[in-house]
Amino acid sequence: MPTPRAVARALVVLAAVVALAALAAARFHRAGGPALAAELDHPVLAAALAALALTGAALLSSRRPAVRKGAGLALAGAVVAGVLAVPAYGVVTDPFPDLEWDVPAPDGSGRRLVVERGLGFGDPAWSIHVDTGPLPTARRWPVASYTPAYPRGVLQAEWLDASRIRLIDFDHAHHDLRIAPDGRPLDPLDW
Repeated sequence: MPTPRAVARALVVLAAVVALAALAAARFHRAGGPALAAELDHPVLAAALAALALTGAALLSSRRPAVRKGAGLALAGAVVAGVLAVPAYGVVTDPFPDLEWDVPAPDGSGRRLVVERGLGFGDPAWSIHVDTGPLPTARRWPVASYTPAYPRGVLQAEWLDASRIRLIDFDHAHHDLRIAPDGRPLDPLDW
């Protein structure tokens, strides 16, 4: 059975790993960057997890009763605040969007057309991108990302062939875009 000091050290390491992952995700979340970085780029969640881990480490490792009491109160307060903040954070940012489409390219190249819809605060936010390769090494190329002023979105997403995709919006308008072999969109999406 691990000692409280060993668990405290593990919690400090966890906090450091979470902080490094958050910094790396923010640094590499860009067009053509790793898809994993885009998925992990939620700094508020990372900060909260790191703070909870450090508070737990202080609670377990301190020999002074005042520090343990303060860390315990902080941990209890953080848990209560976290329980209250999770729905609020979900309403404002929707960190886990609904996957609407994940369509593999017809040529078997490992490219996937992905359309996600997040509720966010107010109108739905749509994110359309092409992922190239398998996770965790996949690269992400954004096609479009927008929050419409009125209800509008993607009704259908498909590959026409290995170099073209078609998006059909709620108004049934067709948007055909050329895609490079590496997954990069060659045409802008004009809604």
